[in-house]
Amino acid sequence: MMRFGRYAMLAGLVSAAAIALAGCAAFPPAPGAVGSDWPSTGVPSAVRWPSDWIDGLSGESEAVGGPIVGLRLEYVAEHWVWRIRSTDPGRTDALGEPDAEPSSGVEALVDATDLSLVRRHEVTLTEAEIADVGISYYDAVQASGEEWPGPRLVELERVVDHRRPTWRVTTYDTEDGDLTPRTL
Repeated sequence: MMRFGRYAMLAGLVSAAAIALAGCAAFPPAPGAVGSDWPSTGVPSAVRWPSDWIDGLSGESEAVGGPIVGLRLEYVAEHWVWRIRSTDPGRTDALGEPDAEPSSGVEALVDATDLSLVRRHEVTLTEAEIADVGISYYDAVQASGEEWPGPRLVELERVVDHRRPTWRVTTYDTEDGDLTPRTL
């Protein structure tokens, strides 16, 4: 009986160490371009469409801190994930004011099929992500043209176009696999 207790304790320590080491691994960098990391088979139907879930994510998921400023579908370690970038309002001080800098952000990888959080870390947002674009991420998703059975939104990014901050949306044609970027 004593031997079993030692093995159970040892197994628990090994498991805890493995989880801790996995948490220390570097956050995977984003691919150079949307779709460059995808397998040749294309995007499977199990991947959730942003227009179906984007509205409920803020406030309901620990993956985002504040408003979403970027979204991209990626294929990481043989799994489909959404890379989501959002503002990070931080905590509030004694006067109720946020303590985070305007450039404080959160980047998370979320399973693309069930929207569970895979990993999350703090980031510094780009100038385009900080700028007010005048249209919310939700409205940008709705204006992307995403409609089942295609095209589907695979990237939403804040960019500066002709010295104006705006959204760039990239859609994926489910019939031929073409990616089409455009600014709103």
